[in-house]
Amino acid sequence: MKPDFEDLVGTDLEPEERDRLRRAHDLLIAAGPPPELPPELADPLGPPEAEVIPFWNRRRNAALAVLAAALAALAFGIGYLTGHTKSDQSFTEGAIVMSGTVAAPDGAHGSVQLGSNDDAGNWPMLVRVSTLEKLSDGAYYTLWMTKKGRPAVRCGSFLVRGGDHPTEVSFTVAYTRSHFDGWVVTLQKRGQRDPGRVLLRSATI
Repeated sequence: MKPDFEDLVGTDLEPEERDRLRRAHDLLIAAGPPPELPPELADPLGPPEAEVIPFWNRRRNAALAVLAAALAALAFGIGYLTGHTKSDQSFTEGAIVMSGTVAAPDGAHGSVQLGSNDDAGNWPMLVRVSTLEKLSDGAYYTLWMTKKGRPAVRCGSFLVRGGDHPTEVSFTVAYTRSHFDGWVVTLQKRGQRDPGRVLLRSATI
């Protein structure tokens, strides 16, 4: 049912205002009612459609993840074996034993295994220590070559995990071996330049 113009505007309008409203009323009647709003526009902020992943894709992704983990584990295993077997094959000379001094923890011991010189005159050494204490406050251990049993030149520094866990480190030096007569491991405090307390010592060579 269309509303009557007289009911909408009443009878107390000026003639000009009445004519203007009459024209607008007639245009609205001629245009008819507006189209119904589509449901998707009635709620524009509604939840987005969920992404459907086919079951085959989920299985493929899981298989790829397992394969990646297996390859990572394999790479780690190869690296572990290569690192250990390579060091054993490179250091062909017999190990020089280092024994703990009175300043070392009970049972502390170590060894130095030497490799062959390269073309430039550098030569590697493989150092193994055990039963040294884990350090704090910036302290560390240092391996020295000795002259007349006293620390003379540094070979390198290292840390340990402590307890009975063995530690293995390798160094490369260019010293002339015949100028020295053994090795010691010292405990160095942070910033200490001179040799610290000797904890491990080899026999004189």
